[in-house]
Formats: sequence, structure tokens, C-alpha cells
Amino acid sequence: MKDKRIAILFLTIFIDLLGFGIIIPILPNLAKTMAAASPIGINPDIAVGLVAAVFSIIQFLFAPLFGALSDRVGRRPIILGSILVNALGYVLFGFAGSFLVLLLARVVSGFGSANISAAQAYIADITDAKDRAKKMGIIGAAFGLGFVFGPPLGGWLFSAGNHTEYGGMIFVGLFTAALCLINFILAFVLLPESNTSMGGVKRKPKDTFKGMVQAWSIEIVGELLLINFIYISAFSMMQINAAVLWKEHYYLSPKAIGNIFGVIGVFSAIVQGGLIGFFQKKIGLNRMLLWGCPIAGLGLTIIPMPTLEWFYPVQIFAIFLLAIGNGLLMPSINSMVSLHSPADAQGKMLGILQSMGSLARTVGPLASGFLYASYFRLPYIAGGTLMMVTFLLALILVRKLKRVGAEI
Repeated sequence: MKDKRIAILFLTIFIDLLGFGIIIPILPNLAKTMAAASPIGINPDIAVGLVAAVFSIIQFLFAPLFGALSDRVGRRPIILGSILVNALGYVLFGFAGSFLVLLLARVVSGFGSANISAAQAYIADITDAKDRAKKMGIIGAAFGLGFVFGPPLGGWLFSAGNHTEYGGMIFVGLFTAALCLINFILAFVLLPESNTSMGGVKRKPKDTFKGMVQAWSIEIVGELLLINFIYISAFSMMQINAAVLWKEHYYLSPKAIGNIFGVIGVFSAIVQGGLIGFFQKKIGLNRMLLWGCPIAGLGLTIIPMPTLEWFYPVQIFAIFLLAIGNGLLMPSINSMVSLHSPADAQGKMLGILQSMGSLARTVGPLASGFLYASYFRLPYIAGGTLMMVTFLLALILVRKLKRVGAEI
């Protein structure tokens, strides 16, 4: 029974992230086209960043609320309700005929995808302390797989839909909504309530924000949160803007754009699944943190640089660098936050780290929209520069750890 519950939770989070991945190749260019035709007069490049950012800021704001609400009314109603909201968001996306409706669709989807805290709480309910970290790993696995399969699937669905009377957007929206409904049926049948102490101590949404402020003041953890925030901001600038760059300057189709993002996901999965243990054993967490920053920074910087003739060789090299950089940075940051957090606050600190990531995914796309409007290479140059800032911060942190004898 426990395995079934874990499987349903994995499916729920995977579909959340698959839906996010599916729209990556098509959302930015759709947003730009619709914004250009909109009477509200917003700069189309800035509109791309806004549509991407609104999803993450809604997720950031409502995840603590959903987590707290699941303490009061139970995990099951929150998870089931969020799945239905997600389905509605994708139906709205499919039928969005204007920029404002597209923006509304992303608000609804951000609200529906704010269920990760409730899913984490469910896992905590049904696992003991020694197995919890391993089971929480399903969230990371769902993130990774959603990004591997989502973009290629989205590009293929959109391209296939363009040859029908319904159109690519409707194809994508209804397909993803159907996945949500299948998930709802499975969860309704197979996912019982896990919270047996709904009358106990209740968290409040504001507790999460207080915890974020407190976490910044914890030595080592605060520095890691800042490094993580800057890094994810830089990466998300590329993640949402690249689809526009590749269409406008390299003439790629949505299908080709989806395939490139899929290759990024595959490379990242290979690195994180097969090489991280080797890296940690050979060079240690501190050097992983240090080396990951310039490697990712170089990968970001060279993305918009090649001529048409050199596009694919340079992009493959950039993707390889990003996969290595991400593979070094994410495990080292997560592990170091856990190692330097109080023993009784492991889950809380890792949850705050995740919340800071959502906030960074709001800042990055907004910044990339303004920068791209000025010069198409600027978001990537800025991303590479930010990664050098993280390198300097990581260097200071590693030297501090050496002084206190905490080199890992």
C-alpha cells in the first residue's frame, strides 16, 4: 500500500513538471506573438518574462498556504483539488486566444502546481526518519524526468496539432489536461488520507516566510541560499528565453526547440544519475560547488554566440557544460545545506531552499525579458556574469569552511 501511495505522489509531481516542461518550447514564442497583438501595449520581450514569472511567483506564494492547509483539512483534499486546478489551467492554455487569457492560464497552473509542500508532508506522514530522505528523492526524480520528456513532447504535440483543424495550442492543452484527469482518478482511488493528527499543532503560511528570514541568518546556510538563488536566477534566464532566441536568430521549429531542451534534460540526468557519486568521491562537495559555477557560466554565455553554421556544435558543447555545471552545483548545494542545518530542521531548511528556487525562477525570467529587449545576447552574458559572482561567493565560503575545519 505504501508503495502505491509513493507511486501516485510521484505521478502527481511528475505530471506537474511534465506540464511545465511541455510548454517550455512553445510558451515564450506564443506569449511574444500574443503580446504583440494585444491592445494593452506591453513590450513583447518583457511579456515573455512576465508569463514565465507569474507561474513561479504564484507557486512560491501558495505552496506554504497549501502546506499549512493540508495540516488542517488533510493532504488528500489538497492534492486532489490541486490536480483539478492544474487540469483547468491547461484547458485555459489550450484555448487562450489572447495574451491576457494566456497569462491567466499560467496563474491557474501556478496555483495548481503549488502542491509540492502537501506532497512532501504526505511522504513525511508515511515514512520513518531513516527512509524519509530517500523517499523525498522522488520529488527530485520527478523534476528531472519532467524536464527530460516534457519539452520534446511539447514540441512534437504542437507541431502535430498545427496540421489539424484544432491547432497546436489546443492539442498541447487538452493532452496535458487529460493527463491531469487520469492522475486525479488514480489518486482518488488509490491515495488515502495520511494525516492522522489534523487536530494537532497547525503551521501557518507566514511561518514559512519567517523561516526563510531565519535561515538567511544561519552561518554557512545563508551563504548557500544566496548562491542557490543567484544560480537558479541565471539558469532560468536561459530556460525561458532560449526558445525565443532559437526561433528568431537560428530559425528553429517548436519541435527542434523541444528536442534541444530534451537533450539538456538527458545530459543532466546522466550526469546526476551516474557521475555525481564519482565527483563527490574524487573532489568533494566543496570543489563541486566551486567548479560548477564557472562551468555553468561558460555554458550560459556561449549559447547565443555561434553563427548559423556553428549552431549545433556550439549548442551541444553548451548543453554539455550546463549539464556538468548543474550536476556539480545542485547536489553540492543540497548536501551542504543539509550538513550545516540544525539536526531537527533538515526538512524545513531543504523546503526553504526549494522556496528560494521558486522565487529565483520569478526573478530570472523577468530580468531576461528586459535584457533581451535591449540586446538578444544580453541575458546570456548576464547569466554568465552572475555565475562568476556565485563563484566568488563560493570561493569565500569554501575558504571559511577550511578555516573552521569543515572542508568536505
